[in-house]
Amino acid sequence: MVPVPEELEEQVRFYVTWRVTGEMPADWSEDAVAELYGQLDDASRTVLRTVALGAVDDEPITVARAAEAAGMTIRESLGIVLELVQALRGLGAGPPFPLLVLDPPEGGDAGQRVIVIPRDAARVVVAAAGRG
Repeated sequence: MVPVPEELEEQVRFYVTWRVTGEMPADWSEDAVAELYGQLDDASRTVLRTVALGAVDDEPITVARAAEAAGMTIRESLGIVLELVQALRGLGAGPPFPLLVLDPPEGGDAGQRVIVIPRDAARVVVAAAGRG
């Protein structure tokens, strides 16, 4: 067992549950995600939509691939993912929206990092993206 700071317990518990079950909590509505999606700039929408479609299609999306899809640098893509995590976290009550950037493979660079989102969450994003 690894000690977890008290202020991170809910996030860690959520992450472990998500990794074990692969399911997104029911707290996230398509309406809330659609509203946020509508507030994003084109590059952020492209990154989020690319990652979500990759998850739905079971094709992991790397930071480099997301950057290429949005026509930006790897660093810009990583920045957008961080902004998306913060924006999605602010959607209201419930645990943070599960969008994560994994460590690169050993010897890999930042562009090889995979951006992950559970398939259930990805479906909500794809549905929200389809509204616009």
